[in-house]
Amino acid sequence: MTFQPLGTINASAPTNILIGTTSGQALAENLNRVGLILTNVSNSTIYLALMDFTATLNAGIVLTPFGGVWTMDQFNFNNSKINAIAHSANNILSIQEFIR
Repeated sequence: MTFQPLGTINASAPTNILIGTTSGQALAENLNRVGLILTNVSNSTIYLALMDFTATLNAGIVLTPFGGVWTMDQFNFNNSKINAIAHSANNILSIQEFIR
């Protein structure tokens, strides 16, 4: 089956969020999401958990320091909430979301 989003795809405004040492919401659920790029631009590893799962250190989707990237595409598509955690405070997670 080929991934074919319905309608026009637009990019949301690029943004970033600070990730700390407790699990917290990095990105809200978005039923209009059709793609996503998350980039760790900080010096500490960031860990992601999808849906309502708590982000856990050393588990889940791992974004390495200074450029670790997770790209959501047709093979790992998810429009649920994304939680994140890091080993230290004030880590920057860069967000580019694509919506229909």
